[in-house]
Amino acid sequence: MKLIVNKNVFQSKKNFFNEINNSTEYIDGVSLEVVLSKDNIPVVITPYEEESLNAQLISYIQKTPLDEISGYEVITLKEALENFKNLNKKILINFIPISTTPYAQNIELINKINKEQVDNLYKVLDEYPSINLYVSSISHNIIFHIKDRENTHHIGVILSAYETNYIDVDFYIFSPEMLSLPILNQQLEYEKEVMIITQSSEDMMTTYKFFRGCPKHDGIKIFNNVSFISNYPLILYKLFN
Repeated sequence: MKLIVNKNVFQSKKNFFNEINNSTEYIDGVSLEVVLSKDNIPVVITPYEEESLNAQLISYIQKTPLDEISGYEVITLKEALENFKNLNKKILINFIPISTTPYAQNIELINKINKEQVDNLYKVLDEYPSINLYVSSISHNIIFHIKDRENTHHIGVILSAYETNYIDVDFYIFSPEMLSLPILNQQLEYEKEVMIITQSSEDMMTTYKFFRGCPKHDGIKIFNNVSFISNYPLILYKLFN
């Protein structure tokens, strides 16, 4: 079972770093959710199970200079990559951009804003050329700008019920409610990497029920070829074993 670990709300920054560096035998990689502070510093966040709390946290960081962020244990992307530079595992960067919805009719401005965001992200990523980086986003426009600037690292997209068009990338990240046997088989046949993100107990149970409901041959083939991103990897592992 391929496990990619995300930080959970019960871990301190120190414990998170220690757990990852001491768990190299059973994990396939680490996932980092990244947003830019108001002064354009990439910051790693800890996702909550509630979307409303996530939205509040992301908005707060994006509107606040790094030195003024309070009430939250800050991990900069640079600090995280410095800790994991010798990990020799996948480092998945899920970049969460600022919303460009208010500029929906101004494609030129959206491209300018998103290009600047990607440039600020890569100011840090470019310092670590030897890390096995996987860079993803839910925003297709962000992905286009990432693809424009590099072909070294793996590039992926987080699939959403609100954006059903597929774009040609190296890997796809599915939420549990979007799991589909024909689509997963198709992507594996295209030799694309597939990841499934499970942030909550409900996500884990949805994923478990999906695999339980698959025909045995298809279920085993998919299970052995996908990676599972989880805030609680040992619980997920025990659920399946």
